[in-house]
Amino acid sequence: MISQDLEFVRQQLIVATADLSGATKGQLVAFAENAMFTATPRSRSRVKVINPANGKLVNPSSPPIPGQQSRAKGSHIPLVQPVEYSTASWRRAVLSLDEHQKAWLLWNYSGKVSWDHQVAITKWVWATFQTRIAGKRVAKKTISRIRDFVWLSVQDVRSELAGEGAVEHQKLAELTGVSKSTWSETYLPHWEVLREICVGLDKTALLTVSRSRSQQKAANYDISLAKPN
Repeated sequence: MISQDLEFVRQQLIVATADLSGATKGQLVAFAENAMFTATPRSRSRVKVINPANGKLVNPSSPPIPGQQSRAKGSHIPLVQPVEYSTASWRRAVLSLDEHQKAWLLWNYSGKVSWDHQVAITKWVWATFQTRIAGKRVAKKTISRIRDFVWLSVQDVRSELAGEGAVEHQKLAELTGVSKSTWSETYLPHWEVLREICVGLDKTALLTVSRSRSQQKAANYDISLAKPN
């Protein structure tokens, strides 16, 4: 999949996972702000009370209740907005992914800064990094410091994908407490591996969610054809 295709998937995910809960008012809010009808002597099914003087049912003496219709007669409020309906296939596809891929897409493209998503991403990146350096001689002190930079590498890749630029090496050296030359010689190769893992996670997750969506749509289409008329 070329970069333009990946960007298309990114934009679709941003729209599909956007929080639209505040786009419209709920029924309770709408009814609270606008009473249903104005009561009049000719209102149908008006409640009557018993006149103590003669025991007959009469209209209550209370004044009419002021209010307006909350919506025009015959209209309706759609339960699902068109954009939510048209992007439902993307959300289903995201939910079918492995936990680390789902966490990456939701955290990176929908702004869902859930702690569980951050933990899932960090654990997967660190586990993948450990397999990359398996069998190599790396000092424990170096490994300890690199481990502290896992989440920073995830954030760095996210910022770069958003066009905000990457963290400068001088800043990374200051955070590590070493000189720039020591950082470049000892830590930079590991930092680049962490970033490479995050970039690969982004690409793989986008490819997988696109493939999953296509498979689900094809399966749903086959089911619809199999249904009797």
